[in-house]
Amino acid sequence: MEKRPCFGCETKEELMKIDVSQLIEDQLALELDRVSDEVWLQRQQICLNCPFRNQDTCSKCGCFYQFRSALNHKRCPVGKW
Repeated sequence: MEKRPCFGCETKEELMKIDVSQLIEDQLALELDRVSDEVWLQRQQICLNCPFRNQDTCSKCGCFYQFRSALNHKRCPVGKW
């Protein structure tokens, strides 16, 4: 899998103006197929300890890990969950 540039790093100045947590929360409110809070916390903990995490994003797929880890149909790009 090719390493993608970090979306957060490339648009750091823009993201500073936007509260990433609020964006994630707003989008998750629209999602119907979410994992339980317990699973979400477990996945986030795995992401927090992952060497591919780059602040709020995954350097393997470029996603905001807090968002991806909440969705039932999404998987870790390196198979950790």
